[in-house]
Amino acid sequence: MTADPVSGPYRRPTSAAALASDRSARAVPEAAAAEPPRGPWAATVDLKAAFDSFEELWSPRVVARVNDYDIRIAKVAGEHVWHAHSDTDEFFLVLAGTLHITMRDAPGGGERVVILHRGEILVVPRGVEHRPASPAGASILLVEPTGTLSVGDRHDPLPDHVEATTGHALA
Repeated sequence: MTADPVSGPYRRPTSAAALASDRSARAVPEAAAAEPPRGPWAATVDLKAAFDSFEELWSPRVVARVNDYDIRIAKVAGEHVWHAHSDTDEFFLVLAGTLHITMRDAPGGGERVVILHRGEILVVPRGVEHRPASPAGASILLVEPTGTLSVGDRHDPLPDHVEATTGHALA
């Protein structure tokens, strides 16, 4: 006998017919398998529709929460501000366009630029001063602890096109 981690002990079928019978007994009906689960515990988000629901730049929208983390999307163009998050890393995923992230983390306060293209990610470590920018515009996905300000806890003065927010709900 072998222990199944889900249902407990069971006897492994030894013949092809017994194996087929065992599989069919556990199979999910085809119609049920094709239909995704519904309900508040299995909500889906259409990212294209989410991006289409707003125009503001550098003004992230919270599309989901995972434990104590926000999954945010944002449209960006031009430059953000120099800022740092003292207590958390910041995750960037470029969904469209190109994102430049300049970081002040080299010895002696030097700067380096990381250029992210569609499908690429970067994690900016906590405490590292950084400035995202997108000369031609981009759509990005961010992961940060719920309540984290988009401009960190240390930042340059905010220009009119940059909003300090913990993320907006989708409309």
